[in-house]
Amino acid sequence: MSAFDRKESEVRRMLDAAHTPVPADLAARASARGARLLRRRHGLHVTLWTLAAVAAVLFAAWAATTQPWAVPHTQPPPVFTW
Repeated sequence: MSAFDRKESEVRRMLDAAHTPVPADLAARASARGARLLRRRHGLHVTLWTLAAVAAVLFAAWAATTQPWAVPHTQPPPVFTW
């Protein structure tokens, strides 16, 4: 008996056995859980995009008021002549 025949006989034996009962409301529960997960994911995406937009506005306001790219005005170092 080859490995293929052994596997085929195992599959046939499993298919011929009695099937376990499935709850009648399984589809409804799965659908409700999927909808709940989608709502949570959508809420999370909205929250993260809102936080990103707020961070961008705060960064733009900070950059406009402090101008971090500008070189500060300093006096040149004194030159000593010997």
